[in-house]
Amino acid sequence: MGHRFTELDSLRGLAALTVVFSHIYTLYFPTCLATLLFKFGPLRIGIAGDEAVTLFFVLSGLVLSLPFYADRALSYGNFVVRRVCRIYIPYAAAIALAIVCRELFYSGAIDHMNDWFNNIWRQDLDAATLLDHALLVGTFVSNLDFVVWSLVHEMRISLVFPFIMWLVLRASWQQSLVLAAALSAAGVLSAAITGATQLETSLHASLHYAAMFVVGALIAKHREEIGGLMAGLTKARRLALLVAGVAMYLYFRPSYVLYHWLIPGFAPFHRTVVDTWFITAGAAAIIVFALSSAQFSRFLRHGFVSHLGKISYSLYLTHLIVLVSFIHLFHNHDVLPDWLLYLLALGGAIAVATVMYHAVEKPAVRLGRFLTAPPTAGPGAETAPAEKA
Repeated sequence: MGHRFTELDSLRGLAALTVVFSHIYTLYFPTCLATLLFKFGPLRIGIAGDEAVTLFFVLSGLVLSLPFYADRALSYGNFVVRRVCRIYIPYAAAIALAIVCRELFYSGAIDHMNDWFNNIWRQDLDAATLLDHALLVGTFVSNLDFVVWSLVHEMRISLVFPFIMWLVLRASWQQSLVLAAALSAAGVLSAAITGATQLETSLHASLHYAAMFVVGALIAKHREEIGGLMAGLTKARRLALLVAGVAMYLYFRPSYVLYHWLIPGFAPFHRTVVDTWFITAGAAAIIVFALSSAQFSRFLRHGFVSHLGKISYSLYLTHLIVLVSFIHLFHNHDVLPDWLLYLLALGGAIAVATVMYHAVEKPAVRLGRFLTAPPTAGPGAETAPAEKA
Protein backbone atom coordinates (compact mmCIF):
# COMPACT_ATOMS: atom_id res chain seq x y z
CA MET A 1 0.00 0.00 0.00
CA GLY A 2 2.81 2.41 0.76
CA HIS A 3 2.81 5.29 3.20
CA ARG A 4 0.01 7.49 1.88
CA PHE A 5 -0.39 9.91 4.75
CA THR A 6 -2.09 12.51 2.54
CA GLU A 7 -4.92 10.06 1.88
CA LEU A 8 -5.32 9.29 5.57
CA ASP A 9 -5.31 12.97 6.49
CA SER A 10 -7.86 13.70 3.76
CA LEU A 11 -10.06 10.87 4.98
CA ARG A 12 -9.94 12.40 8.44
CA GLY A 13 -10.82 15.78 6.91
CA LEU A 14 -13.88 14.42 5.12
CA ALA A 15 -14.96 12.70 8.33
CA ALA A 16 -14.56 15.97 10.25
CA LEU A 17 -16.74 17.68 7.64
CA THR A 18 -19.48 15.12 8.24
CA VAL A 19 -19.35 16.02 11.94
CA VAL A 20 -19.91 19.66 10.97
CA PHE A 21 -22.82 18.74 8.70
CA SER A 22 -24.31 16.47 11.35
CA HIS A 23 -24.52 19.41 13.78
CA ILE A 24 -26.02 21.67 11.12
CA TYR A 25 -28.53 18.93 10.30
CA THR A 26 -29.47 18.65 13.98
CA LEU A 27 -30.38 22.34 13.99
CA TYR A 28 -31.69 23.01 10.49
CA PHE A 29 -33.23 19.87 8.97
CA PRO A 30 -35.69 18.37 11.49
CA THR A 31 -38.37 17.63 8.84
CA CYS A 32 -39.69 14.16 8.03
CA LEU A 33 -38.35 14.31 4.47
CA ALA A 34 -34.91 15.33 5.71
CA THR A 35 -34.99 12.47 8.20
CA LEU A 36 -35.74 9.98 5.42
CA LEU A 37 -33.03 11.34 3.16
CA PHE A 38 -30.28 12.07 5.67
CA LYS A 39 -30.81 9.81 8.65
CA PHE A 40 -32.00 6.66 6.87
CA GLY A 41 -31.47 7.36 3.19
CA PRO A 42 -28.68 7.90 0.64
CA LEU A 43 -27.57 11.25 2.11
CA ARG A 44 -26.63 9.73 5.46
CA ILE A 45 -22.97 9.76 4.49
CA GLY A 46 -23.05 13.56 4.70
CA ILE A 47 -24.08 13.64 8.37
CA ALA A 48 -22.31 10.54 9.71
CA GLY A 49 -20.79 12.42 12.62
CA ASP A 50 -20.96 9.64 15.21
CA GLU A 51 -19.44 7.22 12.71
CA ALA A 52 -16.69 9.73 11.99
CA VAL A 53 -15.46 9.60 15.58
CA THR A 54 -15.03 5.83 15.32
CA LEU A 55 -13.10 6.37 12.09
CA PHE A 56 -10.89 8.87 13.93
CA PHE A 57 -10.05 6.26 16.57
CA VAL A 58 -9.15 3.63 13.96
CA LEU A 59 -7.01 6.14 12.04
CA SER A 60 -5.23 7.19 15.23
CA GLY A 61 -4.35 3.59 16.02
CA LEU A 62 -3.06 3.10 12.48
CA VAL A 63 -0.86 6.18 12.31
CA LEU A 64 0.43 6.00 15.88
CA SER A 65 1.49 2.38 15.39
CA LEU A 66 3.65 2.95 12.31
CA PRO A 67 6.84 4.06 14.15
CA PHE A 68 6.61 0.94 16.33
CA TYR A 69 6.71 -1.30 13.26
CA ALA A 70 9.60 0.67 11.77
CA ASP A 71 11.71 0.48 14.97
CA ARG A 72 11.43 4.25 15.32
CA ALA A 73 9.22 4.32 18.39
CA LEU A 74 9.95 7.10 20.87
CA SER A 75 10.61 6.50 24.53
CA TYR A 76 7.44 6.51 26.60
CA GLY A 77 8.16 9.96 28.01
CA ASN A 78 8.82 11.49 24.61
CA PHE A 79 5.76 9.78 23.15
CA VAL A 80 3.55 11.31 25.84
CA VAL A 81 5.12 14.75 25.42
CA ARG A 82 4.41 14.73 21.69
CA ARG A 83 0.86 13.51 22.18
CA VAL A 84 0.18 16.18 24.80
CA CYS A 85 1.52 18.85 22.46
CA ARG A 86 -0.42 17.42 19.52
CA ILE A 87 -3.76 16.99 21.29
CA TYR A 88 -3.83 19.24 24.34
CA ILE A 89 -2.41 22.54 23.07
CA PRO A 90 -4.92 22.95 20.20
CA TYR A 91 -7.66 21.71 22.52
CA ALA A 92 -6.74 24.34 25.13
CA ALA A 93 -6.80 27.03 22.44
CA ALA A 94 -10.25 25.87 21.33
CA ILE A 95 -11.59 25.95 24.90
CA ALA A 96 -10.17 29.46 25.34
CA LEU A 97 -11.92 30.46 22.11
CA ALA A 98 -15.18 28.94 23.36
CA ILE A 99 -14.98 30.92 26.61
CA VAL A 100 -14.29 34.18 24.75
CA CYS A 101 -17.12 33.58 22.26
CA ARG A 102 -19.47 32.65 25.08
CA GLU A 103 -18.76 35.93 26.84
CA LEU A 104 -19.11 37.93 23.63
CA PHE A 105 -22.08 36.30 21.91
CA TYR A 106 -24.16 34.18 24.30
CA SER A 107 -27.70 35.57 24.47
CA GLY A 108 -29.40 32.94 26.62
CA ALA A 109 -31.80 30.22 25.53
CA ILE A 110 -33.34 30.79 22.10
CA ASP A 111 -37.00 29.82 21.86
CA HIS A 112 -37.02 28.35 18.37
CA MET A 113 -33.84 26.30 18.91
CA ASN A 114 -33.85 22.76 20.34
CA ASP A 115 -32.66 21.67 23.78
CA TRP A 116 -29.41 20.27 22.37
CA PHE A 117 -28.44 23.74 21.18
CA ASN A 118 -29.70 25.59 24.25
CA ASN A 119 -27.61 23.43 26.58
CA ILE A 120 -24.44 24.74 24.92
CA TRP A 121 -22.87 27.54 27.01
CA ARG A 122 -25.76 27.53 29.50
CA GLN A 123 -23.65 26.13 32.35
CA ASP A 124 -21.88 28.62 34.62
CA LEU A 125 -18.10 28.68 34.35
CA ASP A 126 -17.30 27.71 37.92
CA ALA A 127 -13.96 26.42 39.21
CA ALA A 128 -15.02 22.75 38.93
CA THR A 129 -15.99 23.18 35.26
CA LEU A 130 -12.72 24.88 34.42
CA LEU A 131 -10.73 22.22 36.30
CA ASP A 132 -12.49 19.43 34.40
CA HIS A 133 -11.55 21.07 31.12
CA ALA A 134 -8.00 21.76 32.25
CA LEU A 135 -7.38 18.11 33.20
CA LEU A 136 -9.14 16.75 30.08
CA VAL A 137 -8.84 13.09 31.11
CA GLY A 138 -11.55 13.19 33.78
CA THR A 139 -15.19 12.09 33.52
CA PHE A 140 -17.23 15.16 32.66
CA VAL A 141 -19.64 16.63 30.13
CA SER A 142 -18.45 19.76 28.34
CA ASN A 143 -21.07 22.41 27.67
CA LEU A 144 -18.40 24.68 26.22
CA ASP A 145 -17.62 22.45 23.25
CA PHE A 146 -19.54 19.17 23.03
CA VAL A 147 -16.97 17.48 20.78
CA VAL A 148 -14.46 17.40 23.65
CA TRP A 149 -15.72 13.97 24.75
CA SER A 150 -13.75 12.15 22.04
CA LEU A 151 -10.54 13.98 22.97
CA VAL A 152 -10.84 12.65 26.50
CA HIS A 153 -10.60 9.14 25.05
CA GLU A 154 -7.81 10.11 22.63
CA MET A 155 -5.73 11.45 25.50
CA ARG A 156 -6.40 8.54 27.86
CA ILE A 157 -5.72 5.91 25.23
CA SER A 158 -2.59 7.74 24.08
CA LEU A 159 -1.18 7.40 27.60
CA VAL A 160 -1.41 3.59 27.41
CA PHE A 161 -0.94 3.11 23.66
CA PRO A 162 2.76 2.11 23.87
CA PHE A 163 1.77 -0.72 26.22
CA ILE A 164 -0.99 -1.81 23.82
CA MET A 165 1.57 -1.84 21.02
CA TRP A 166 3.93 -3.95 23.11
CA LEU A 167 1.22 -6.64 22.99
CA VAL A 168 0.26 -6.13 19.34
CA LEU A 169 3.88 -6.38 18.19
CA ARG A 170 4.17 -9.80 19.80
CA ALA A 171 0.78 -11.15 18.80
CA SER A 172 -0.70 -12.65 15.65
CA TRP A 173 -3.58 -10.83 14.03
CA GLN A 174 -5.97 -13.35 15.58
CA GLN A 175 -4.55 -12.72 19.04
CA SER A 176 -4.70 -8.96 18.46
CA LEU A 177 -8.37 -9.21 17.56
CA VAL A 178 -8.92 -11.16 20.77
CA LEU A 179 -7.15 -8.32 22.61
CA ALA A 180 -9.48 -5.78 20.96
CA ALA A 181 -12.53 -7.86 21.85
CA ALA A 182 -11.27 -8.23 25.43
CA LEU A 183 -10.84 -4.46 25.82
CA SER A 184 -14.35 -3.89 24.51
CA ALA A 185 -15.77 -6.60 26.76
CA ALA A 186 -13.95 -5.12 29.76
CA GLY A 187 -15.67 -1.82 29.02
CA VAL A 188 -19.07 -3.52 28.95
CA LEU A 189 -18.33 -5.42 32.17
CA SER A 190 -17.14 -2.31 34.01
CA ALA A 191 -20.23 -0.42 32.84
CA ALA A 192 -22.46 -3.20 34.13
CA ILE A 193 -20.69 -3.26 37.49
CA THR A 194 -20.36 0.48 38.10
CA GLY A 195 -23.42 1.78 36.27
CA ALA A 196 -23.25 3.60 32.94
CA THR A 197 -23.31 7.24 33.99
CA GLN A 198 -21.85 10.14 31.98
CA LEU A 199 -21.37 7.72 29.12
CA GLU A 200 -19.50 9.96 26.74
CA THR A 201 -16.36 10.35 28.86
CA SER A 202 -16.66 7.32 31.14
CA LEU A 203 -13.64 5.12 31.75
CA HIS A 204 -15.45 2.03 30.49
CA ALA A 205 -16.04 3.83 27.20
CA SER A 206 -12.28 4.43 26.95
CA LEU A 207 -11.69 0.70 27.36
CA HIS A 208 -14.08 0.01 24.50
CA TYR A 209 -12.66 2.68 22.19
CA ALA A 210 -9.13 1.41 22.81
CA ALA A 211 -10.23 -1.63 20.79
CA MET A 212 -10.63 0.65 17.76
CA PHE A 213 -7.01 1.73 18.15
CA VAL A 214 -5.99 -1.93 18.07
CA VAL A 215 -7.91 -2.43 14.82
CA GLY A 216 -6.07 0.53 13.30
CA ALA A 217 -2.74 -0.85 14.48
CA LEU A 218 -3.60 -4.18 12.84
CA ILE A 219 -4.32 -2.50 9.50
CA ALA A 220 -0.92 -0.80 9.71
CA LYS A 221 0.84 -4.05 10.64
CA HIS A 222 -0.61 -5.99 7.73
CA ARG A 223 -1.00 -3.17 5.21
CA GLU A 224 1.31 -4.78 2.65
CA GLU A 225 -0.49 -8.12 2.78
CA ILE A 226 -3.86 -6.36 2.60
CA GLY A 227 -2.66 -4.34 -0.37
CA GLY A 228 -1.58 -7.54 -2.12
CA LEU A 229 -4.97 -9.14 -1.51
CA MET A 230 -6.76 -6.05 -2.83
CA ALA A 231 -4.60 -6.01 -5.95
CA GLY A 232 -5.57 -9.61 -6.65
CA LEU A 233 -9.30 -8.89 -6.63
CA THR A 234 -11.32 -8.05 -9.69
CA LYS A 235 -12.81 -4.55 -9.96
CA ALA A 236 -16.26 -5.98 -9.31
CA ARG A 237 -15.15 -7.67 -6.09
CA ARG A 238 -13.30 -4.56 -4.91
CA LEU A 239 -16.43 -2.52 -5.57
CA ALA A 240 -18.58 -5.05 -3.72
CA LEU A 241 -16.21 -4.90 -0.76
CA LEU A 242 -16.35 -1.10 -0.72
CA VAL A 243 -20.15 -1.08 -0.89
CA ALA A 244 -20.32 -3.60 1.95
CA GLY A 245 -17.92 -1.49 4.01
CA VAL A 246 -19.85 1.73 3.45
CA ALA A 247 -23.10 -0.09 4.30
CA MET A 248 -21.64 -1.32 7.59
CA TYR A 249 -20.22 2.12 8.32
CA LEU A 250 -23.52 3.92 7.74
CA TYR A 251 -26.49 1.61 8.12
CA PHE A 252 -25.84 -1.60 10.10
CA ARG A 253 -27.30 -0.94 13.55
CA PRO A 254 -28.31 -4.30 15.06
CA SER A 255 -28.89 -2.58 18.41
CA TYR A 256 -32.15 -1.19 17.03
CA VAL A 257 -33.46 -4.75 16.86
CA LEU A 258 -31.96 -5.71 20.21
CA TYR A 259 -33.31 -2.62 21.93
CA HIS A 260 -36.79 -2.35 20.47
CA TRP A 261 -37.76 -6.00 20.21
CA LEU A 262 -35.43 -8.46 21.89
CA ILE A 263 -33.99 -6.76 24.98
CA PRO A 264 -36.08 -3.69 25.93
CA GLY A 265 -33.76 -2.88 28.85
CA PHE A 266 -30.57 -3.08 26.81
CA ALA A 267 -28.36 -0.33 28.28
CA PRO A 268 -27.35 2.59 26.03
CA PHE A 269 -23.65 1.88 26.40
CA HIS A 270 -24.09 -1.76 25.43
CA ARG A 271 -26.03 -0.70 22.34
CA THR A 272 -23.19 1.64 21.44
CA VAL A 273 -20.67 -1.20 21.73
CA VAL A 274 -22.63 -3.45 19.38
CA ASP A 275 -23.06 -0.75 16.75
CA THR A 276 -19.48 0.53 16.99
CA TRP A 277 -18.04 -2.82 15.95
CA PHE A 278 -20.00 -2.71 12.68
CA ILE A 279 -18.93 0.89 12.14
CA THR A 280 -15.33 -0.14 12.83
CA ALA A 281 -15.49 -2.91 10.21
CA GLY A 282 -16.85 -0.42 7.70
CA ALA A 283 -14.22 2.17 8.64
CA ALA A 284 -11.48 -0.44 8.15
CA ALA A 285 -12.78 -1.21 4.64
CA ILE A 286 -12.86 2.49 3.74
CA ILE A 287 -9.32 2.99 5.04
CA VAL A 288 -8.08 0.02 3.04
CA PHE A 289 -9.55 1.56 -0.11
CA ALA A 290 -7.98 4.92 0.69
CA LEU A 291 -4.60 3.18 0.80
CA SER A 292 -5.02 0.85 -2.17
CA SER A 293 -7.30 2.46 -4.77
CA ALA A 294 -5.67 4.76 -7.32
CA GLN A 295 -8.99 6.44 -8.13
CA PHE A 296 -9.84 7.02 -4.48
CA SER A 297 -6.30 8.26 -3.90
CA ARG A 298 -6.61 10.89 -6.64
CA PHE A 299 -9.83 12.16 -5.11
CA LEU A 300 -8.31 12.32 -1.62
CA ARG A 301 -5.31 14.23 -2.98
CA HIS A 302 -7.54 16.89 -4.54
CA GLY A 303 -6.64 20.40 -3.38
CA PHE A 304 -9.69 21.21 -1.24
CA VAL A 305 -9.98 17.68 0.16
CA SER A 306 -6.29 17.73 1.02
CA HIS A 307 -6.76 21.08 2.75
CA LEU A 308 -9.61 19.62 4.80
CA GLY A 309 -7.21 16.88 5.86
CA LYS A 310 -4.67 19.40 7.11
CA ILE A 311 -7.19 21.38 9.14
CA SER A 312 -9.31 18.39 10.21
CA TYR A 313 -8.41 18.51 13.90
CA SER A 314 -8.89 22.27 14.14
CA LEU A 315 -12.16 22.00 12.20
CA TYR A 316 -13.41 19.32 14.58
CA LEU A 317 -12.41 21.41 17.61
CA THR A 318 -13.79 24.79 16.57
CA HIS A 319 -16.72 24.30 14.17
CA LEU A 320 -19.36 24.07 16.91
CA ILE A 321 -18.00 27.19 18.59
CA VAL A 322 -18.29 29.11 15.31
CA LEU A 323 -21.75 27.70 14.56
CA VAL A 324 -23.14 28.58 18.00
CA SER A 325 -21.55 32.05 17.85
CA PHE A 326 -23.18 32.80 14.48
CA ILE A 327 -26.60 31.73 15.71
CA HIS A 328 -26.43 33.78 18.91
CA LEU A 329 -25.10 36.76 16.97
CA PHE A 330 -27.74 36.80 14.22
CA HIS A 331 -30.85 35.05 15.59
CA ASN A 332 -32.56 38.34 16.53
CA HIS A 333 -32.00 39.84 13.09
CA ASP A 334 -34.05 39.22 9.98
CA VAL A 335 -31.23 40.11 7.61
CA LEU A 336 -30.12 36.50 7.09
CA PRO A 337 -32.33 33.55 6.14
CA ASP A 338 -31.49 30.37 8.02
CA TRP A 339 -29.89 28.63 5.03
CA LEU A 340 -27.53 31.58 4.49
CA LEU A 341 -26.71 31.78 8.19
CA TYR A 342 -25.63 28.13 8.23
CA LEU A 343 -23.73 28.51 4.98
CA LEU A 344 -21.81 31.48 6.37
CA ALA A 345 -21.17 29.55 9.59
CA LEU A 346 -19.74 26.67 7.55
CA GLY A 347 -17.41 29.04 5.71
CA GLY A 348 -16.48 30.71 8.97
CA ALA A 349 -15.72 27.34 10.58
CA ILE A 350 -13.35 26.41 7.73
CA ALA A 351 -11.68 29.83 7.92
CA VAL A 352 -11.23 29.67 11.71
CA ALA A 353 -9.91 26.10 11.45
CA THR A 354 -7.39 27.21 8.82
CA VAL A 355 -6.13 29.98 11.10
CA MET A 356 -6.04 27.59 14.06
CA TYR A 357 -4.05 25.06 12.03
CA HIS A 358 -1.34 27.57 11.12
CA ALA A 359 -1.32 29.54 14.37
CA VAL A 360 -1.69 26.73 16.92
CA GLU A 361 -1.56 23.20 15.50
CA LYS A 362 1.65 23.45 13.51
CA PRO A 363 3.54 25.29 16.26
CA ALA A 364 2.29 22.71 18.78
CA VAL A 365 3.67 19.86 16.67
CA ARG A 366 6.97 21.72 16.25
CA LEU A 367 7.13 22.26 20.00
CA GLY A 368 6.62 18.55 20.65
CA ARG A 369 9.33 17.73 18.15
CA PHE A 370 11.69 20.26 19.71
CA LEU A 371 11.11 19.04 23.27
CA THR A 372 11.78 15.42 22.31
CA ALA A 373 14.61 15.91 19.81
CA PRO A 374 17.75 13.90 20.63
CA PRO A 375 20.88 15.92 21.45
CA THR A 376 22.30 15.37 17.95
CA ALA A 377 19.14 16.49 16.16
CA GLY A 378 17.81 20.01 15.84
CA PRO A 379 14.23 21.21 16.00
CA GLY A 380 13.85 20.53 12.28
CA ALA A 381 14.48 16.79 12.55
CA GLU A 382 12.27 14.54 10.50
CA THR A 383 8.73 14.28 11.79
CA ALA A 384 7.63 10.82 12.87
CA PRO A 385 4.37 9.64 11.32
CA ALA A 386 2.79 9.50 14.78
CA GLU A 387 2.76 13.30 14.91
CA LYS A 388 0.14 13.41 12.18
CA ALA A 389 -2.39 11.40 14.19
